[in-house]
Amino acid sequence: MMKTIDLRQTVAELVRTYPELRAILAALGFVKILDPMAMKVMGNIMTLPRGAAVCKIPMEKILQELNAHGFHVIGQDERSVRTEKLRSYIDRLSDGEPLESVRQDFVREFDHVSALEIADAEQLLIRSGVPMKQLQKLCDVHSALFHGRTETEAVPCGGKGQGDAAENLSDPDLPAGHPLHLLRAENSGLESVLDELDVQCQKEEMDAEQIWSLLQRFNEVRLHYAKKEELLMPILYRCGVTGPSQVMWGVDDEIKKELGTLTRAVSEDRDNAVLYKGRIAALSGRAREMIYKEERILFPLCMRYFTEEDWKCVYRDFPEMGLGFSVEMDRWEAGEEWAAKKWEKASHQDILDGRVILPTGELTVKQLRSVLSLLPVDITFIDQDDTLRFFVNEGKVFPRPKAALGRDVAECHPPQIIPVVRNLIADFRKKKRTSLEVARYIMGRPVLVKYLAVYDADGAYQGTVEIVQECSHILELFSKQHSSLKSL
Repeated sequence: MMKTIDLRQTVAELVRTYPELRAILAALGFVKILDPMAMKVMGNIMTLPRGAAVCKIPMEKILQELNAHGFHVIGQDERSVRTEKLRSYIDRLSDGEPLESVRQDFVREFDHVSALEIADAEQLLIRSGVPMKQLQKLCDVHSALFHGRTETEAVPCGGKGQGDAAENLSDPDLPAGHPLHLLRAENSGLESVLDELDVQCQKEEMDAEQIWSLLQRFNEVRLHYAKKEELLMPILYRCGVTGPSQVMWGVDDEIKKELGTLTRAVSEDRDNAVLYKGRIAALSGRAREMIYKEERILFPLCMRYFTEEDWKCVYRDFPEMGLGFSVEMDRWEAGEEWAAKKWEKASHQDILDGRVILPTGELTVKQLRSVLSLLPVDITFIDQDDTLRFFVNEGKVFPRPKAALGRDVAECHPPQIIPVVRNLIADFRKKKRTSLEVARYIMGRPVLVKYLAVYDADGAYQGTVEIVQECSHILELFSKQHSSLKSL
């Protein structure tokens, strides 16, 4: 009898049909397949191709081994066809073909394809070397497919995360204060701002002061995007779903950059705000498209993959990240209880009663923590394995979620910045340089960022420290001192 492996099925479905697959896949490197809990959580959402990407096992090796054990593999050709179709759309857009023309063909070709299947194809394109900038051109084309479709149609609901936790995450049943409720409330607030902006842009005589006020409110989208990028996307990365997150993050950055440019322009030249009418209207349209992508693609993906503990971890970091558009932080009781237990466990560790012995003295851990809390800077330490191990965030220049602890440093940065980060750390390892200072204005505030290589007494690389300081008060003090000296 023919044994058929469909690559579109989950690992759990395949193992239920062919129990002997467990040992075959474990020998290939799928070691967690032998763990019942891992199979329960991840096996029900992970396909073989996605698992191969996460475990860094060549798909060709898996196919060879399955064929050697008498399995007939299907589903691979469909994935290849989808990937090449997406590549052809990128080429057409790069050659200057109008977006609407490509969008129509995309909707026709992918009418019955889920967001997950398109995400798989995008990930294959990323691994094949397609630049992220080119993939971002697909973003508006991609979202067009899901206009008018329900979340269930866009992202199949079968095989969500962990048992009852997943079942409780259907949208109507989300508890008050749940992260998705808060994110959707922010999107509603953003849409209200965009509605007002669109009304102003349609007037022959725009109210420049009103445009300025609305652009300031529009800038609160940065808080929303930061939560999406720092709290949601890294968990999707862990689940092997990287394509949609990387593409959306790139588009977020484009929206923020254009918003910053327009905000500065109108701030400096209110009388000529009408000159920016077309760009403001276009940016409003891009922001609306991103809302739609979140509601129909990103959030359903999160609902499918996140466990109950994942959501509680996200909830814990929401106050640190901040809420925009007048959304208030509702209390989610389950999240509060989980966070309280985590804090209680951390605050009662024996090490807090110990002492840190240094060449110039000693401190208890409690004293050290108190001293660090007084420093008006953000300090982040990345260890020798490029893992974020520690931070203090008293300067609060950038949000620092606790969920970032233990992540690879690359997962904490936008896709286009990752090569810069990797190159800097590589230079620190090789001692081509030992520090870097960057001074720039962020939302109108002067900020100094220092990167310092850390070496032990023998000169071995230990990691990298990032120190971020907002310098407004320092410049103000020097300005006052300079004025006083001039008056003498």
